[in-house]
Amino acid sequence: MESIRAFIAIDIGSEIRTKLTDLQQKLFHTGADVRWVKPENMHLTLTFLGQVPLSKFQPLEKALGKNFQGLEPFPLQIQGTGVFGRRSRPSVIWAGIAEYPALMELQQKVVSAVKTAEIEFHGKTFRPHLTLGRFKSLDHLEPLFQALEKDRETDFGTQEVRSVQIIKSELNPDGAAYTVLRQIVL
Repeated sequence: MESIRAFIAIDIGSEIRTKLTDLQQKLFHTGADVRWVKPENMHLTLTFLGQVPLSKFQPLEKALGKNFQGLEPFPLQIQGTGVFGRRSRPSVIWAGIAEYPALMELQQKVVSAVKTAEIEFHGKTFRPHLTLGRFKSLDHLEPLFQALEKDRETDFGTQEVRSVQIIKSELNPDGAAYTVLRQIVL
């Protein structure tokens, strides 16, 4: 049975994407050994699905549409920076998401739809963030941490969430390539 590697996400829009790309450029100049996320690949992942049989996409789209009934668009504020992992062994550089009950409700409705469509997935704890880069080595960490500290509270803008996307992810030697398969409006 043919399957596709996929996830469900929120697009962040060009204005925020530009600000985060500027931040990446600033962080790049610290000399840290980081694989930076391409600007067009920046998004807020609501849930990673893994390999999904093609036959599951129509039931998933239907379940998402049903679960989104009554949901209103809401603002999503991108704010602050940080890293996942210990300071001595960081793994990911991120931009933060201000807390919104509507975002948590949306994510729970997405998970519920995935279960309704009977898709097996890795139900990790939802930690809203935008991945900016992944550490390849521990070279030049201090200059990077100092630069991140300067943007710890920076407001990168607000995006109106009006839809979610089901995105196909293809892994390539030069990074992942994403293709939007479906967009489901709130």
